[in-house]
Amino acid sequence: MEIEKLIWGPVPDGFGKMVDERGYRLLVRQDRIAHIDPSLWDGGETAQAHLHGRSPLRTCQLPSGETGLIRSYRHGGFFRALTGSWFFTWPPRPFRELAITEELRQRGFPTVEIYAACIRRGLGPFYRGWLVSKRLPGAEDLWSALQSGLVARVGQRAALEAVAQSVRRMHREGVYHSDLNLKNILLRVENGAVAGYIIDFDKAKLFLGQLPPALVEKNLARLLRSARKLDPDHKYLSAESWKDLVTLYHEARDA
Repeated sequence: MEIEKLIWGPVPDGFGKMVDERGYRLLVRQDRIAHIDPSLWDGGETAQAHLHGRSPLRTCQLPSGETGLIRSYRHGGFFRALTGSWFFTWPPRPFRELAITEELRQRGFPTVEIYAACIRRGLGPFYRGWLVSKRLPGAEDLWSALQSGLVARVGQRAALEAVAQSVRRMHREGVYHSDLNLKNILLRVENGAVAGYIIDFDKAKLFLGQLPPALVEKNLARLLRSARKLDPDHKYLSAESWKDLVTLYHEARDA
């Protein structure tokens, strides 16, 4: 029983467990069980999404007309060259990401809907992992939105305010996003206004109450490092724009 808890972790309401004949373990939204097939992890009935995280994303079309995004987990930094797409932390990262994302969605936090999380065991404690989430039509990550002109079209202040409000609300929910960067903040126009979403909670930590101030500053510093790494010449996000973002964040704290 304890081993099963370690393997699956907490299973959110509305999700069911599946194990196929090849040993794939899936947590699938119950209303999507008929639409999620393990062949998706092998590339069956999928296409390149022309989007990238640490690895290219793929898409799958669902009978409902919605599009699913399939993301495979890969290490960054030191472990990238050492273990690549193999992980050994338990409960598995896809299942942990599903659990925290669903918790936030239940609270009304703006993030994407996850359809399924999957792992395949390897030798010993190692596994590979995948996640299938709903694609938000018209959404762009903040880094793409800065380059494509979306931010310019909606107005930089409006875009920065949407980002600031999303990050502030995440911290108010007690979430420390240890991989917060320009690529996991999404923007899209909804009803004539710009809305912000935050994704990729596989390494996030959830605290009771609001996030402590020291961790707030650490998380904002993480976001700034991302901006400076992607945009070292301040071509898209100037130092003044960053100051505006921080100001909007702190104004949102008291809203």
